[in-house]
Amino acid sequence: MNDTNNANSVSPNPAIRFHYGVKLNQNNPNACPMSSSMAMLRQVKPTYRLFDEGVIFLFRDNAVPSFRTFNSSMVFARQQQKSESNNEVKENNNDSRLGGNKRLSIDEATIRRLERLALIGFEFKQSKRVLEEAITFAERLRTVHIDETVRPMYNTLENNCIHLRDDVVQHDINRREILRNAAVLEEEYFVVPLTTSKEKKKAVLKTVGSHFLSLSERMFVYGPQGKLVLRNLEEHWFSHCVTMPHYNVFPCDTIADTLQQLRSNSMDMLPFALVTLGTSKSVWNESLLLVDKVPSHRIAKINVFVDASDSKSLLYKKQRERKVWWRKLAQHPSRFVFAEAKKMRNLDVTEIEAQFPFGNIIVETITHYPGIRKLYPQIENNKDNVMDVHMIEHIASMDWGCLALFCDSHMLDKSIRAYIHPKLCPYKITFHIEKQKNETDSDIEDLNRFVLYLNNMLRTRGISTILTNTEQIVNTEQMCLIPYVVSVDKTSLKNGVVHVKNRSTTLSEAVHITDLVKYISLRSS
Repeated sequence: MNDTNNANSVSPNPAIRFHYGVKLNQNNPNACPMSSSMAMLRQVKPTYRLFDEGVIFLFRDNAVPSFRTFNSSMVFARQQQKSESNNEVKENNNDSRLGGNKRLSIDEATIRRLERLALIGFEFKQSKRVLEEAITFAERLRTVHIDETVRPMYNTLENNCIHLRDDVVQHDINRREILRNAAVLEEEYFVVPLTTSKEKKKAVLKTVGSHFLSLSERMFVYGPQGKLVLRNLEEHWFSHCVTMPHYNVFPCDTIADTLQQLRSNSMDMLPFALVTLGTSKSVWNESLLLVDKVPSHRIAKINVFVDASDSKSLLYKKQRERKVWWRKLAQHPSRFVFAEAKKMRNLDVTEIEAQFPFGNIIVETITHYPGIRKLYPQIENNKDNVMDVHMIEHIASMDWGCLALFCDSHMLDKSIRAYIHPKLCPYKITFHIEKQKNETDSDIEDLNRFVLYLNNMLRTRGISTILTNTEQIVNTEQMCLIPYVVSVDKTSLKNGVVHVKNRSTTLSEAVHITDLVKYISLRSS
């Protein structure tokens, strides 16, 4: 055979002459060609490693030889073993980056626990993904090599003795001199000398102005615009806490009497709530009071009755909702935080407060009542047939809330002008007539009538407006709580397009008068 002879001529060793082909056993014609070939291949393999590539077998010795090509199973096994080892190396590299653990998976139980501990909502898949990435990043930080010479700050403070002056009361202190030198020493002290909280609050109230809010010995005194802000705050609270909840909310004066009436009419299906609006003389923000007497303040109270098994989840949900509600109304949302949890009469009480340089203002309290059987007169006689009922109570102080929002709106460090949420503004719209040259008296009269038309159109849709000298509004600090100014000119009479200026962004947008009501409603409600 030509192929066989060529193969034999190529091989340098006569004992091994089957590099490209394998000849049949001439001595035993009856021997199986395949068995003899495989036996020869076993002898050839250690020298030429034929299993690392394709092997051609010759089956017969005639003029038309037939070939079959086989891929070694060992080649495939080795390739598969290499791919698996590469995958293991990649996984090990990923695990080393993640601190030795695989990618964490957040289940529902973990989410509920995090919501309960951190009051964080995970209503969307993106929030869950962000949490997983944050945990993965934190695990990577654990494996980061830190130089041994780097020491935490608390170790430095513990190991090094820092001498401080003795805190000894001195009776010959010149208060004016200390306050006069406070500006010089501000950068050299850890704690800057500050004025008292009462003086700070007086300064803030003076900036707010008596036409908004002032404090007397026994109550909060509102000016004309302050009363409108208080009303808007109460309406917004009523819409969110009474109208929008998924459970029934009933107005009441006395909880026990209202519960008895609801029970007699079979309307006390859990969960449900009772709302109370009134005046309270309870102690709130005692450290900020200008006088020793406790002023009365308006409160809005909700008592939610819920089954004992759902009370904890509802409590955490209410805490999160109420904090977010206050933050949405603030210019600096981070001011509104949870105070340190405390026990009052063996009850868990959580307070929401606004943080200011002169002190913290408590705006709302949330209390969990685990046992309220005494509120039901029928329960004492039939305790076994009544399920265990818990109550979640949250009380918002409208007066202290207004004060906190007013203080938040006055950015004393940047500007003396105040900006509050459009939902709380006393007036949503004012008008400005842009005067042009060569205007006649008839043109000005037409523009005035056009402004009156727009004013009546907005008021009939429930949008509060004010008609006054626009230049006075622009130049007067007390009137800067109006969020939108509508400017009209002679062109507006022809095409019906007016320009709405946002006082917060100082940007103007062209709006047709047919879309003006919708435009303002979407941005101020």
